[in-house]
Amino acid sequence: MNDTQTTAEALYRAFLAGDKDGMLALMDDDVEISFLGQVQLRGKPEASRFFDFAGTLLRDVDFTLEQVVVDGDVAAGIWRETATTMSGEPWANHGVDVIHVRDGRVVALHENNDVRLVRRHFPSYHPS
Repeated sequence: MNDTQTTAEALYRAFLAGDKDGMLALMDDDVEISFLGQVQLRGKPEASRFFDFAGTLLRDVDFTLEQVVVDGDVAAGIWRETATTMSGEPWANHGVDVIHVRDGRVVALHENNDVRLVRRHFPSYHPS
């Protein structure tokens, strides 16, 4: 296994365990985070605040990582999820995460999903 695959798999293990600190430990201090239709930010402190915000949006999440494809320093995680929004509405989405790895550290994480659903169900993120 190469650094990219090992790091991407560790990132998903931490995510699925609800381990924000474990996710952040895998990230470069200057990590670039982009969630389509939600946020574009840089740095672990900003990522931590956004993960705290995002962690409040859904409950009873059933997240399925369908496949991880690795090419050099880039991994793509193809996923789908169902859940309940905090307002009690059913949620179903799918997408792909693009994870850039350098020297075993996540330097960029870009999440792409159905942005129409995100905008319809969730408040906008405003960093403090």
